[in-house]
Amino acid sequence: MAAASVAANTSVTIDSVTGLPMRRFSEAEIAAVAMPKTAFVETPLIEADYDKYFYFQRPDTSFDEAYADIIECDALSSGASYYGGGDFGSTAAFAQYGVLPSAIGGAIGSVIADAVFGSAVRRQMRRTNLRNCMGFKGYDRYGLEKDLWQDFNFEEGLDRENAKNRAEALLKQARVASGPAPQQKALGL
Repeated sequence: MAAASVAANTSVTIDSVTGLPMRRFSEAEIAAVAMPKTAFVETPLIEADYDKYFYFQRPDTSFDEAYADIIECDALSSGASYYGGGDFGSTAAFAQYGVLPSAIGGAIGSVIADAVFGSAVRRQMRRTNLRNCMGFKGYDRYGLEKDLWQDFNFEEGLDRENAKNRAEALLKQARVASGPAPQQKALGL
């Protein structure tokens, strides 16, 4: 809901450092974005998932800056593709059985393999790219418990996240990234 009300009244300026358009939020718009809960009790089981469930924060960062950084890094991290490559087995099958059986078998096999492995690989690539991008921009990364993470994040595997849900999550991520420094230790990239 916050994303819909925030999007209605926008102000955009050009960032003096990057030269890119940067959205300016009013105090009321920022206040309308609920601050997600990030406090939790760490356990070894939760810590084992910090490579998947994390958030970013940078001291002395405005909401406007955090939002611009998150939007940019999200765009760079989304929709990644991977190439599994051909192997000796597929080449041998093509040579032995011809074009049509190889094409049909390859198409069916590719769909099944992508459904099983592709989603996980794309999620991992997105997380890695997001970590690198936000780290490059000077943000610290902090681990988070999965249920808390799901309140203001999303995973893309086989499909792109719904635009409304994505917009709301990115606003909440900017709220956290520009919020108070966490009490826990930063993880690094």
